[in-house]
Amino acid sequence: MITNEKQYKITKKKLLAIEEKIAAMTGGQTPVLKDQLILASLTDLKNQLEEEIAYYENLKENRAAFLKERELAELPSLITEYKIISGMTQKEFSKKIGMKEQQLQRYEAEAFKSISFKNLLKILQAIGLAIIIKDTPVEKRNKSHSDGNHSIA
Repeated sequence: MITNEKQYKITKKKLLAIEEKIAAMTGGQTPVLKDQLILASLTDLKNQLEEEIAYYENLKENRAAFLKERELAELPSLITEYKIISGMTQKEFSKKIGMKEQQLQRYEAEAFKSISFKNLLKILQAIGLAIIIKDTPVEKRNKSHSDGNHSIA
């Protein structure tokens, strides 16, 4: 997931380089098997980068479209999406949540896996997001327990 404007610009450059490489490889000839494998890999990477760029651009453009109910496991991306939707830089966001910018960068880089519960609550309170625990129907509950998912709203 692209988490900031710098990553967005880098990803756009990578996409352009991949598109140029694909164009050079497909210059009118049928590639040999080795080149076909490389071409398939580059095409997959190109598609993945295009999806990430489109998702980031969609978040930036649709600031009014707020964040919907999610599973608890999606909380890290929810925080990053909030930052993008709000139009804040990493520096501005870290100031809003009362955290050093470098610490926020570390948390984002590791998808908030090492964040303390205290710091998580601090971020959620600063940005106005609440975790709501709700019961789920029995059949849904059994599926969630088997795959480790828990719900937030």
